[in-house]
Amino acid sequence: MLNGRCDRSMGATLAATTYRHPELFDGLNTLDLLELCGSMAAAAGPLNLSQPTISRRYQKISRDFGLHKSTRHFIDELHYGETECMRLLRRAFQSHRLGSGVLRIGTDPLRQGLIEGARQVLPVPAQFRHIRTLHRLVDSHILDGALLSSLELEALLPERPQEPDYLGLEEPESWSVPAAQPPGPRLCRNTAQEWDGCLLVPLGCWQLGLVATAGVHELPPRWTEVIVPPLACAPGLASAVRQQQWMVQQSPQGFNGSSGQQGLESQQLPCIATPSWFAGLGCCASGVRWLDLATPIREQIWLLVSPSTWEQYPVLAELAGTIKASIGSFDAFNAYNNRQTGGQLAC
Repeated sequence: MLNGRCDRSMGATLAATTYRHPELFDGLNTLDLLELCGSMAAAAGPLNLSQPTISRRYQKISRDFGLHKSTRHFIDELHYGETECMRLLRRAFQSHRLGSGVLRIGTDPLRQGLIEGARQVLPVPAQFRHIRTLHRLVDSHILDGALLSSLELEALLPERPQEPDYLGLEEPESWSVPAAQPPGPRLCRNTAQEWDGCLLVPLGCWQLGLVATAGVHELPPRWTEVIVPPLACAPGLASAVRQQQWMVQQSPQGFNGSSGQQGLESQQLPCIATPSWFAGLGCCASGVRWLDLATPIREQIWLLVSPSTWEQYPVLAELAGTIKASIGSFDAFNAYNNRQTGGQLAC
């Protein structure tokens, strides 16, 4: 990868898996994808079904199991209904997935590159979601894990005592970060943490940067608008951008897959980005430039899992190892790219 080219593992699609769920779980799989996609229209593509077919499936499963669609959306609730029976069925579906060696992992476009190429990961729509939403999806067994940013965790939980070391690793660092430090953790933490019945497994740290269109060679002046994800989903990242003395401009479309470059060019604004998102722009975005921040923003990535599934299924630990290696590789890619091209993405 460190030859100035984009590695194939940084591509735009997840590696294919041979997993097929039993027909018994067809209706439940449709219900899960509705929760993950947010609407019947959005779920039609991933399910390879028409919207009327999805609607009929939901009507049947909701009638059979007494589900009621929520009329008001809260960040920590399931929108398409849940019962105790449905929760047990989801645990059975999850057991079949994990027993087959495959996973559903929730992530967003900025961090999707960390799991691309992992053969044990099933495709899940990469969307910006509040971390409370991801917690609910993991706790409800719809997702087997989710990637979380320390920026969002520390925005939600600014003061937190040291938790027991669930993985037997030593870590003297406390949860809170002194105000004098740059945004993000001072050091990469290696201690698993408990959060509301789930487990946060540390995967590693990297440094965020600013991505600008071709021709921009230096950081913009103060109060320049910078593209960020929706504030409702990523308030911690937006706060870190404001601490750079820039203004935030919400634009979720600017981070979506191959449209990332078009989003930058259409708005003529820089965006805050992760190393994997920048590398994932690929050769089609030649000339787009990575700019290191004057005040570094370091982000730690956490894997949110259920403690019982983490202990029972080694495929989760295998994925954690893969992601740890990816974080280091993408950071090294950006460092090499900066030395060779001055931050300009080159093929």
